[in-house]
This record gives sequence, structure tokens and C-alpha cells, in this order.
Amino acid sequence: MKIGIVSNSKICIPLLSYLSSNKVGVMLYFGKSAHADISVYDLAGFCRINHIQFHAEGDKQELYNWQQLNEPDVIFITGYAHKIAIEELSGVPKGIYNIHFGKLPQYRGPSPVFWQLKNGEAQLGLAIHQLTNKLDSGAVVWEQSIKNEDFFTYNYTNLAFSELQVKGVLEILDKLNRKQTLNNRIQNETQARYYNKPQLADVMVNWDKMEVKEILDLIKACTSWNNGVSTLINGYELKILDAEIAFEKTNNSPGTINIANNKFNVACKNGRSLNINFFNINNTCIPARYAGFYSLKTGQTFISKT
Repeated sequence: MKIGIVSNSKICIPLLSYLSSNKVGVMLYFGKSAHADISVYDLAGFCRINHIQFHAEGDKQELYNWQQLNEPDVIFITGYAHKIAIEELSGVPKGIYNIHFGKLPQYRGPSPVFWQLKNGEAQLGLAIHQLTNKLDSGAVVWEQSIKNEDFFTYNYTNLAFSELQVKGVLEILDKLNRKQTLNNRIQNETQARYYNKPQLADVMVNWDKMEVKEILDLIKACTSWNNGVSTLINGYELKILDAEIAFEKTNNSPGTINIANNKFNVACKNGRSLNINFFNINNTCIPARYAGFYSLKTGQTFISKT
């Protein structure tokens, strides 16, 4: 069986590694993206070493020519920036499947890991579904969830899902080889929700409105692709990379800073507060004990508006 992988991200590497190490015929179509998290040269080198057929996209129309020329039996898409016209990918006998790092239909859209973490989901879902012309709406053929642990961040979750997708693809391939019927869960459109890519307002703390847990969930969702969650003070942006709930109650207004005993504490709603462990200014990661060296003082207040 010839397996085609379409991706513009390093999340495809665990899948490619497993397939190639097991002598499966695999080929990669690497999509062009201004925001790719791996260079075309690095991925081309990886494919060369692992004897994986490689094509780097120059224009999105090349995808259809690539499929017609190479005739893969099945295609898996794992991170791709462009909408695909399914009718132009004719002659893929065992189907075309999209690997979506989110629950479906609850988390459709391009950034499901971010939104699942931001919303504090107890379970984080991954789904593999049939590709259709309507984004993330095809029948789900494989799905699994993992517990949202306290130490999970955006980057860690993507790494975990890049490994988990291998299990899903292998189970699908096994069924296809055995000519067994795949699971086909039709998505319930009444539960569907589409999330856009996060904008500035989505990655900023509103100290007046957000509960402590909401802030911690947002920190997880922003680390480390956004270098932490954003907040404003003294006319500049500070990003919180790591924090934990402080046991001490406070009467200070939300967003008020207290620096004492090498601790960087910020008041939140309902008398709660956060101990900030690491923060980021100008792409520099700074331990909390040095907060005073960056003009941060007790009594100052973070701005809540975006």
C-alpha cells in the first residue's frame, strides 16, 4: 500500500518515522506555509535519510498533480494550511482522512489545541475524519482523548498528539488491509462549534473578569507558541509563562502586584491570587525573583483592557 502524508508541520515526523521504519511505502507532500514550524530543508533531509519520497509545495495547486502522478492508495492530512477541493483528488481508492487535534464537532477550526486548553477541558480530544469540502465535518473514523494534566502546555499537547496520531493511523491501515469497515460516526451538527485562530484579545488576561483557573488555563494554552499569556503594565507587554495558585487570600484589586520574599504575586478575582514563577519581556525569560529589576513594584496594577 502506498501511503501519502500531507503536512506543513513537524507534527508529521512521528508518523513518518514509524511508517518508514516498518518498510511501509510512504511519501510526503510538504505544504508551503509562512508559519511552518520546521524548515523545508530540515524535513527534506529527514526524508532523505529515511528513504521517504518528498515533495515541497511551490503552489497549492501542486497537491492535485502530486496525487495524480504518485497515485497513493490512501492519504492522511496532518496540519495543512489550505482548503482542499476534494473533487480534484480523484482516484484515492482507500480514502482521504484528516487528522484533527481536537474533539469533533465541538472544536472545529485551525487551532483546536489552543481552545481546548483555554477552555479548561478535562479531556483533550483527537479525531481522524473523512475529508469533505466542509471543514472538519466528515464522518469520524477514529478518535481518542487524553486527560488534561496540570503540566500540559500547548507545545506539550501537540507533541503528545503527534505521537497519538500514529496509533490512530495504524489502526485505520490495519482495518483497510483486512478490508474491514471503518467506524463512521456522523458528526452531530447541533453540537458543532467553529473556532478561529486566536487573536490578541484571546491571549490576554482580563484580571477584572477572569477567575484564577481561567488564567492558569490560558497560560497553558499560550505556552510556548506565544511566549506566554499577555498582560500590560507601564506601557509595555509582559507575558506570563508559568504561575500557580497562591494559598494566601488578598484584599487587593484584581491585577495588583505584590513583590516580597523573592515572590511575584498578582491579585485576582474573589480574593484569590497567583504566584508568577516565570515571565517574559522582549523575548527574554525571567525568573520571578528578578521582577524588581524590571521596574515592577508592589502596588502597581496590570491593565485589564485589551
